Amino acid sequence: MKRKQRGFTLLEVLVALVIFALLSLSAQAVFQGVLRNNAATKEKIARLTELSFAMQQLENDFVHGFPRSVREAGEPEQAVFRATDSMSGSLGDGVLFTRSGWFNPDARLRRSELQKLGWQLRDSQLERLTWRYPDNLPGSKPVHTAVLKSVRQFRLRYYRNGRWLTQWTAVRELPQAVEVTLDLPDYGLVTRRFLLATSRSSR
Repeated sequence: MKRKQRGFTLLEVLVALVIFALLSLSAQAVFQGVLRNNAATKEKIARLTELSFAMQQLENDFVHGFPRSVREAGEPEQAVFRATDSMSGSLGDGVLFTRSGWFNPDARLRRSELQKLGWQLRDSQLERLTWRYPDNLPGSKPVHTAVLKSVRQFRLRYYRNGRWLTQWTAVRELPQAVEVTLDLPDYGLVTRRFLLATSRSSR
């Protein structure tokens, strides 16, 4: 005897389609969540890398600070770490100073190993300013390099003989340490302190 063949009813097909649709929606939600987490992780890694690079650059500059005044042509000798009104604003401090150790292999380039540079906060970006020569003619423009984005404040303090100072006034003397504080919207206040050489030197 032949067995009677039996197929799926319409109701069974609809139930299977609903179950399949629910599973697809769940899989899509999980996949979208993985993509969002991956994007957030990449963004945080990029931000930490940017912050780490900025701190390394700040440390490299400050620990190579040289006790030599930053001057324009015709100006009198001023403080080693010079804060200027044109660089500072309501969002933070600005500083100009001279550093040593600007690599010049075999003195091939027509410049000194001393470098005039500065740090400032402008348009919520921490910028590094560099000049080609330690002393420049009036009107010489620096090269602006944005090092860290999304910065709310940039503050500096200088350590000398047990005291932290908000301004440095010594002409041929380095502070014992420099404190840098950054106010970031994602990490809050981030503070680093860098030890400096305390030797005295002439111009």
